[in-house]
Amino acid sequence: MKYQFIDWDSIPDVINKDQFYRICHISKSTALHLLKSGKVPCEWTGKKTRCYKIKKEDVKEYLQTRAVYPELYSAPSGWYGNHYVAKLSKELPEEVLGCMHVYYSKLLKDYNDVLTVKEVMDLTGYAKTTINNWCNRGYLKSFRKRQIFYIPKIFLVDFFCSLTFRSITRKSMWHVQTLNDFQRKMKQKR
Repeated sequence: MKYQFIDWDSIPDVINKDQFYRICHISKSTALHLLKSGKVPCEWTGKKTRCYKIKKEDVKEYLQTRAVYPELYSAPSGWYGNHYVAKLSKELPEEVLGCMHVYYSKLLKDYNDVLTVKEVMDLTGYAKTTINNWCNRGYLKSFRKRQIFYIPKIFLVDFFCSLTFRSITRKSMWHVQTLNDFQRKMKQKR
């Protein structure tokens, strides 16, 4: 998405959903998803119309974060109907990708150089079938020995940094926590 200049001085400190979706150049449905899911903090007034109050600072934060991590704000499958498939704009900037690689490497430093599917399950919270599918489809590089996939740690780190992994719609709790933790660390570096 191209950056659009926003005159923040002309925007009130608290806005409603209609102002929010216009400022952010998103659909009403996407705005509703962001507010209902809590991805953009807001206050629900309980009214029938104009029931959301959103702080200008939270909108700024959302736009800045969405520019770097658009996958965090995608709606779940089926939100727009069965015909819609959310498309992510592009890969992360090289600097952010490098920092993410270092982050996941440090996170896995206490693990063996080669992990089993069971160990990856215990770590990530994803099901055995899901991890086996990643291996079978070639998303996660691995080797097979006696019908068991073994995943070298360096390939697991690469997979965690990949667009395929970051764009999973229904993320595990571990996945969400690590993305949020990484995002906090990146903010501290700024």
